[in-house]
Amino acid sequence: MSTPAPIAADASPITEATWDPASRILVSRLGGTVTEADVRRWEGALAAALGEIEDGGVFRFVSDLRGYEAADMDAHKAMRTVVPLLLAAHGFRTALLDLFEGADLPLTTTRGIRCLAVACVHHDAGKMGEYERRLGRPTERFFTDRAEADAWLASLPIDG
Repeated sequence: MSTPAPIAADASPITEATWDPASRILVSRLGGTVTEADVRRWEGALAAALGEIEDGGVFRFVSDLRGYEAADMDAHKAMRTVVPLLLAAHGFRTALLDLFEGADLPLTTTRGIRCLAVACVHHDAGKMGEYERRLGRPTERFFTDRAEADAWLASLPIDG
C-alpha cells in the first residue's frame, strides 16, 4: 500500500475512503480545512467503501487525519463522532472513548462485518505520543507516520 503525501492544513478538503480487499484494509482520509458539509461527504465515502466489504467479512482500519483542521466547531463536532460510531457498528470499541468519562457505545455488527484493528494517524506528534502511551493496545495504535501505521496493520492477522 503506498503512502500518500502529507496534507497541508490549509489545503482543500480531502474526504476519501478506500477499501483494499487484498490487504483487507479500509483507509479513511480527512484532511485540509474541513466544513460540516465536507464531513458529510467523508461519511458518504466511508459508507460506500464499507459497502464493498462482503457480509461476514473482516477489516483493519486506518483513520488518517494528517492535516485535518476543522473550519469551525460544528465541523469538529460532526467529525469526532464518525469513527467511533463506525467502529462500534462493526464490533470494535475505540480506546479514544476512554478520554471521555461515561462515553460508551453499544457494539454491534453491521452485516456481520467486524473491524479487527485500528491505526490512527495525525500530524500532532505530541497528541499521538500521549495517545499511544495512554490508549495504545494490541489492536489499536496511534501514529504520525502513515507508512508506520500501514506496516503495523499489515503485520496483523486477518483471520479474525
